[in-house]
Amino acid sequence: MLFSSPLFNITRNDATANNRVITSFLKHETLKQCAALLDLPSDFQRTLKDDLNGSSHTEYGFNGNEISRHKSWTVFKLKKVNTADNYYWMQPSVFVEWNIPPQQTPTDSRNSDRGTQPAKNSNNAPGVQRVFFVNLPPDEQRSIQKNFPTRNLRYYNPYIWHAVFAREVAMLYDKCFWSLRNLVRDIEKKRNTSTLAELQATDFPNLHDIARHIFHSTEILEVAEHTINSVVAEQSRWREEFTEIASKARGAHLQTGQKLAFAAKEMHSLKIRSKSLTDRLDNEINLAFNLVNQGFGRNAQSDSAMMKTIGVVSLVYLPGTFVSGIFGTNFFDYQSGEAESWEMAKNFWLYWAVTLPLTLATVVVWALWHYRLTLKKGYWKGKSKVKGKDEDPIDKV
Repeated sequence: MLFSSPLFNITRNDATANNRVITSFLKHETLKQCAALLDLPSDFQRTLKDDLNGSSHTEYGFNGNEISRHKSWTVFKLKKVNTADNYYWMQPSVFVEWNIPPQQTPTDSRNSDRGTQPAKNSNNAPGVQRVFFVNLPPDEQRSIQKNFPTRNLRYYNPYIWHAVFAREVAMLYDKCFWSLRNLVRDIEKKRNTSTLAELQATDFPNLHDIARHIFHSTEILEVAEHTINSVVAEQSRWREEFTEIASKARGAHLQTGQKLAFAAKEMHSLKIRSKSLTDRLDNEINLAFNLVNQGFGRNAQSDSAMMKTIGVVSLVYLPGTFVSGIFGTNFFDYQSGEAESWEMAKNFWLYWAVTLPLTLATVVVWALWHYRLTLKKGYWKGKSKVKGKDEDPIDKV
């Protein structure tokens, strides 16, 4: 009986008496609500509830020693970043269930010139396939419908659905990567047109948020590549373990394997580019950080020079201030007669005679103390040359 519900968007229903392929596009929440009704595997139901980076699994059912059911699914994780603080996650997945009737009659060879065709005997019918595409955006849904697998591809190889799905997901990953790349490129271009003051005012928290998104991108791309490679391994195992069914459509396995390998290569390329994007952003963060440090260094040098100037000026005036204090005591009287008038004493020259030598001595002592290491190094260097010692050849490099 064909399941129908307003919650499902059934895009294809290729049906004969014993042959149906049903493909549906659903939202994540819809499939979760109908999981028990659809008799979905418990492990797949867990992927609908858990926040996974990716998953891939296959289950088989048997009637005695003969395969009777095939269930497989793949789950991917994507992060679409518009700005550093505007992003959202996606978790698209595909679930394939194939109820396989007993395979007793060989394939129909009457049309062998046109390739292997499924036999019309009911015992050799491909059976019923249910394919659920979950959380795919509208553009990717339309692309799958447009590139629907041919009859020969989908009848004997259930992994063709994973290959079709992986192709669309790879395109989604590409869109997500370029949205991140554009953010980094805007930072690089802004650096070329910004003033030094603007570069020193870089918003570092914003840059580190973008770096966090790129780390997530690299992580999920690595998991996605591993997921597709797992599907490739499962398809090979399917072909080896169930040769009776798989041999009826050898071309389907080759084409599916090629599609999966191409998707895995795309994932690998995007992963490498994502890692390179991390290095590019690190380069911009280091540049901005160094420019900020240079600005602090210039300010520190300016402050140091200013303080040095103040110190030297204070040093110059210190002896004079000291001598003025001495001469300003009661030991000296600069008034003559009874009139309260200011007169220069005849021995005022004593002030200069004491102050100037004391100032000069203070400056000399400071200079000798400040440059003592340089003077000491020059002394020993000159002394070694007088003795005729060979110069260290390393100094010539």
